[in-house]
Parts: sequence; C-alpha cells; structure tokens
Amino acid sequence: MSETSPTPPAKPKRGRSQLLVVFLTVLIDLLGFGIVIPLLPIYSKAYGASELELGILFASFSAMQFVFAPFWGRLSDRVGRRPVLVGGLLGTSASYVLFAFADSMPLLYASRCLAGFFGANVATAQAFVADVTKPGERAKGMGLIGAAFGLGFTFGPLVGGELVSVSMGAPGFFAAALSFAAASYGFVKLREPERHEASRSYGLGTVKRAFSEGRTGTILLLYFLAVFAFAGFETMFIRFGLARFPGVFGVETSIEAATVDEVMAAAPIAGRYMFFIGLMAAFIQGGLIRRLVPRFGELKLIVAGPALLGLGLLLIGAAPAWWVVLVGCAVMPLGFGVNNPSLNGLLSRATGSGEQGAVLGLNQSLGSLARVAGPMTAGWVFGLVGAGGPFFLSAGILAVATFVALGYGRRHGGSFRAADERAAAPAPGSSSGDGA
Repeated sequence: MSETSPTPPAKPKRGRSQLLVVFLTVLIDLLGFGIVIPLLPIYSKAYGASELELGILFASFSAMQFVFAPFWGRLSDRVGRRPVLVGGLLGTSASYVLFAFADSMPLLYASRCLAGFFGANVATAQAFVADVTKPGERAKGMGLIGAAFGLGFTFGPLVGGELVSVSMGAPGFFAAALSFAAASYGFVKLREPERHEASRSYGLGTVKRAFSEGRTGTILLLYFLAVFAFAGFETMFIRFGLARFPGVFGVETSIEAATVDEVMAAAPIAGRYMFFIGLMAAFIQGGLIRRLVPRFGELKLIVAGPALLGLGLLLIGAAPAWWVVLVGCAVMPLGFGVNNPSLNGLLSRATGSGEQGAVLGLNQSLGSLARVAGPMTAGWVFGLVGAGGPFFLSAGILAVATFVALGYGRRHGGSFRAADERAAAPAPGSSSGDGA
C-alpha cells in the first residue's frame, strides 16, 4: 500500500505545469491582440472615421464575443477545453490576416468581427485554470491569465507601433503568425484537464441561477462595470491624446488638419505609451496580486480596484498637462490589476464545479457586452461633451461600483471565510490514510 503514497503529490505538480502552458499559450495570442488594438484609433483616423465610428469598430469585436462566448463556453464543457482553445486561436490567426489586407473601414470591421467570433480563448483558459486549481488558489491562477493580458498589452502595442514603419499590413501578418504559433504550441503541450461529471450546459437556467444567487450576481455586475469603464479608456485614450496634446504624439497641427502620414507617424508613440500602461498591469496581476490576496483578501481588493481605477481615469480626464495624464496612467492599471483577478477568483469559488465553464463563459459574455457598450458610449460622449467626457463618465460609474463592492463584502464575507475554513480542514480519516 505504501507504493501508492507518492501519487497524490503528482497532481498539483501537473496542474502547475498545465497552468504554465495555458499562460504561455494565452500570452502568445494576446501579444497579437495587443499589436492590433492601439492601431485601430490610428488606422480609423487615417480612413476618416469619427470617434463614434471608432467606438463601433471596437464594439464590433466585442459584440461577436457577446453573442458567441456562451456557445464556446458550453462547447468547452462538452467536448473539452483543449480543442476549443486551439481552434479559437486558429480562427483568430485568420482574422489578423484579413486585418493585414484591410485598406478601408468595412474591411477593418470585417476583421474585428471575425476575431470576435473566434475569441473564445480567454473564457476557455479561465475555465481551464478553474479545473486545475484548488478553490483557495483560484485568484492566483486567474492572475496568470491577467498577467498574460498585461504582457500582451505591454509588448504588443510596442511591437505593433514599430512595425507600422515597415508597412500598414506588417502588424497584422505578425499577429497572425503569433496566434498560429500559440495554436501549435497549445496543440502539442496542452492536456485536457479532468472533466466534471455533473457539467451543465449554459442556458437561461444558468443565467437565472447566476443572477438570482447574491454572490455570483453582484460579482458579475462589478466585472461588467469595471470592463465598461476600462473599455472606454482603451478606445479613446489615443484619440484623447491626439485631441488634447497633439504635440506629444508628434502632430504639431490639429489632428483634423493632419495628413495620413502624420497620423501614421503617431502609431509608434501611441504604442510606447500603451507599453507603459501594460507593463504596470502585468507587474500587478502577475506578481503583486500573489502577495496582496493572502494579505488583504479578495473582498478588500474588489473595493480598492474600482476606487483606484476611477481615480486614474479622473486624473486623465481632468489633466491640464501631459505629466498628469502619465500619473493617471500609473494609478489606473493598479486598480484594474487587483480588481479583475480578485473578481474572477471570487466568481469561480462561488460557482459549482459542474458549471465553471458555463458561468465563466457568462462572465466573459458580460465583459464582451461591456466592451460593446463602453466604446460606443465613450465615442458618443467624446463627440458630445469633448475629449475628457468619457473619462469623467467612467470615473463616476466606478465610484458606484466601489460602494456596491463595499456592501457585497459586508453581506457575503462570512460565507467565503467559512468555505475557506472547510477547504483547509483535513478530510475525515485523512490522518490514518498514509498508514493504510
């Protein structure tokens, strides 16, 4: 009987190795995503698009994710995480090829819609993490996905901005190659995690259960509000800089009077600023969150997250000088970096094991809805109120989210602490198991 004793420790080790594989797979893909995102405001300006049209361009990707993320989540529960993750990466690669050939707004819209349809990899990766981690370690595991996001948004914009000097198509081709490499790596290295016998499909029943249960419903709302606010920033930050501080981006005249060459010359500078923001987010989500969760707990971090994120956006919107914008850009990723992994960890712990893929797919779907509404609202407010309008609106929304999170912690803190105590308690008869 003693021969079987070395077996149990091997499962956590395998889980950790698979977490690393998921991290690297998502990182490679999100590098491609990061390459494209900061170029959209530049390319759309070169094609004469308005702020509202830019918001719709960003929203087109997320609208497709909103419609199809539940399908991909349900499919991953049924056929497995690995084939959905790898297949989504291959489709994403094709969307970047179309982006590389895009020379008009309609083709840009088509490329983003295709990317949104195949954008199942993040929700599936989160479900994968939930499958291979213990409840108390979920936030750390989700932090790895957050770190992949951070690194993708760190180095992707930098690479994309510099590749524009080669040609307008070069960033798209490079992003396509990265996603194809991620699919190949995942196909070879990923192993399907242990399946749950009671896995349920994502349907109206799942949605009703998630929102009727106090814990999951409020977490989903908080996630929606945070993503809504950040999506508005992500869409309008470069347009804000071009409108309020054009000299910083190398455009000495009004952006409306700038030539296409002058607008395109702003792309490398925009990529460098997004590099700075992504570097902060990656540091927080990939490293600092591991120390903050044990010390402060997820319930406190979901209060600090929207408060800091809102403060950063407020500083940007009200900035009288560019250095104030940079201060806001330093504060903002701190808030976003502690908020999302903590919310995802709490959501995973509040969800039954058989519905991990479905509920995390629902969460991703709500995030996609926020990325539809956020950019479109930001573009509309930009045109209606001015460059600072979207940032003031988002700061107000996050102030509401902060108070909602405070109330949530008071109502449900005890149930999470009790669950942690039960998980830490030894199983009945476990002390005698080694000697059996």
